[in-house]
Amino acid sequence: MEIFTIKGLKSGPTFLFDDHAEFPDILHAVEEELARAKGFFRDSPVVLHFGDRTLKKEEWRELKEILHRERLLLRLVVAATTTSRDLLYKEGLTVRDSMLLPGQEKKAAPGEATNNRGAALYLRRSLRSGQNEVFESDVMLVGDINQGAEVIAGGDVIVFGTLRGMVHAGYPDNREAIVIALNLMPLQLRIGPFIARADEGQNHRRVPRSEVARVKEERIVIELYQGKL
Repeated sequence: MEIFTIKGLKSGPTFLFDDHAEFPDILHAVEEELARAKGFFRDSPVVLHFGDRTLKKEEWRELKEILHRERLLLRLVVAATTTSRDLLYKEGLTVRDSMLLPGQEKKAAPGEATNNRGAALYLRRSLRSGQNEVFESDVMLVGDINQGAEVIAGGDVIVFGTLRGMVHAGYPDNREAIVIALNLMPLQLRIGPFIARADEGQNHRRVPRSEVARVKEERIVIELYQGKL
């Protein structure tokens, strides 16, 4: 495990910290990764997973300062040691002693399913403004992604509906990922490290049509989807 990684899980963006690395090194890695993300997680609820690390009060204060500076919302904290849990609980956080990570068995929630090919996430509902879904592999959504909603996926994003919100496929740097929608009109579209905004590629047509977005020649292009990739 790297000393700090960000995983897209069903519970949200999850920050994983190495149990044994020196804490100054972890702080440096966190600052580097968040700088690389360029505000992508700003105002997003995140999960912090400290594993077996015994967290000290001064360490937590330094980390909290970085997270607050980036305007991250702390949704949940996972810590296996009693000392760490007590410290974080007194900070007013929701604390658990464990959480399933990728590769561990888990049951699908109602309306969601996983398969054996990269554990794709299947959603049968629309996303409203303010809602977001984050997953480490492919995401398939039967419904609409409305303006103000977000989907972050490590792999492809396929939408059987209208895509008006923000999608990042191939997070963080998988430029081979694609986005397909029956009506592709995103406010912002990201594939790996590339970004396309509405004024660059939004189609203002009145008749919806299926399209696919992919990276070609170092930029995102949108093409008519004809059932073949």
